[in-house]
Amino acid sequence: MTLDLAATELAAPSPAAKPPSALEAPALPAGTAPLAVDATATAVGRTPGAPATAPAVGPGTRLAHFEIVRPLGHGGMGEVYLATDLALDRPVALKLLPTAVAQDRSRRERMIREARAQARLNHPNVAHLYFIGEDRGLLFFAMEYIDGETLAARLERGPLPAEAALELTRQAALGLREAHRHGFTHRDVKPSNLMIDSHGVLKVMDFGLVTDAVAAQGDPRADVDDAGVAASALVGTPLYMAPEQGQGRAVDHRADIYALGATLHHMLAGAPPFAGGSAAELQSAHASAARVSLVSQRGRRAVGLADAVVARMMHKRAADRPASYDELIALLDQANPARTRPAGFWVRGVAMGIDLVCAALVSIPFAVVADGSGNLGLLLYFLVLAPLMVARFGTTIGHALFELTITPARGDGRVRFLRAARRYLTMSAPLALGIALEASATDSTPARAARIAVTIVGLLYPVIELARAALFSPDAGTLWDRAADTRVRYRSRTSALAPGPTATT
Repeated sequence: MTLDLAATELAAPSPAAKPPSALEAPALPAGTAPLAVDATATAVGRTPGAPATAPAVGPGTRLAHFEIVRPLGHGGMGEVYLATDLALDRPVALKLLPTAVAQDRSRRERMIREARAQARLNHPNVAHLYFIGEDRGLLFFAMEYIDGETLAARLERGPLPAEAALELTRQAALGLREAHRHGFTHRDVKPSNLMIDSHGVLKVMDFGLVTDAVAAQGDPRADVDDAGVAASALVGTPLYMAPEQGQGRAVDHRADIYALGATLHHMLAGAPPFAGGSAAELQSAHASAARVSLVSQRGRRAVGLADAVVARMMHKRAADRPASYDELIALLDQANPARTRPAGFWVRGVAMGIDLVCAALVSIPFAVVADGSGNLGLLLYFLVLAPLMVARFGTTIGHALFELTITPARGDGRVRFLRAARRYLTMSAPLALGIALEASATDSTPARAARIAVTIVGLLYPVIELARAALFSPDAGTLWDRAADTRVRYRSRTSALAPGPTATT
């Protein structure tokens, strides 16, 4: 869609709707229809509107080529109405900014510049801006009307399942990433600024407009230059605000990542991460208080994975949060079972059993050559051949039969040989100890009993550890996966859920 901030030529408005501050149209010959006055706020010669107070606005009011239908909501930056674009006969969301903004030249010009920049954003997860105009002394934006509900309205009905919360957070991150590529830091990410349309697509709203909220509320810091406002203006909602933002320090996209993490916590828990009786109390909590873990509250593996992502996003120090939106999206995908399918106990157990059979087959030649001892073949398979297969193909014979892959725990790609060898050494250490005892111990009864016991433990240890990880570990990570920083999951396939828009322009 091409976003055009130019005015549309229409039939002349009625005298009551004629903007008091508009340029007068030249006299026309009798019988000639007059042209509409250009109500675009960026029109040449346009100056701030004259009225000291905003005129009454309601259903039926005409502003430029828009007719208001009904109110949609209001906030610190003005009123929002459902309106009809009379030129294209489509619904739009019309945001009327406070009169103080329209009458202040510097703030007005900054808003127009930001609107022009925002209009260049064209992404499925960003609410589009169509038009910026001025009529009857009112400065307004015409934006995409989203037929749906805000995330805040959805959360009034209770928390979301972990998979749905992670998917919505991913879509928000995609929209924020696109905005960041165009130089925007939102500074007010919160559930009421995230809209879910009737198709389940989340759209981020109000890019670029929040920087002027301080000026609209009469904060003296509004007099600083544009760069200062863009970098450190104290705007946002204390329930979701990053510590550095609450302290008035310079912020960047990592403050938005923090606020998005607080929003994800709200989606999972049904309430924001911190509560307080005042903005100061909330800012203090974000800066120093420990967030309550969600695992103890709900106890599901998917919640545990999501909670780990929230902890990373809401780290007190900006440097310890995901450094980029690409990194954040990768973390969200890894935590979402709908996108990264983790392997469970039974399939991993059978895959390991098949690998053990393969190791036994490899040990047969060694047993023949070494006069009945195939232990060397077992060690060769688990400490050399299996790591080589993981490093080269990302899987082993047993895992490949069930479409399982062994990948780094963070990020994609292949596991290097040394890391894979460390994984299998941790897995087979008890069994290797039993083999070593068998090679060095005497034939006494105690020694024989000891090596038999150690060998049995070595064979049972992987099964017991798999069961422990499946039952108690939030990410189903075994000791050997933790030692090597790996994970076992199904090969990537298209998610059964809506994949979430990824296209950028």
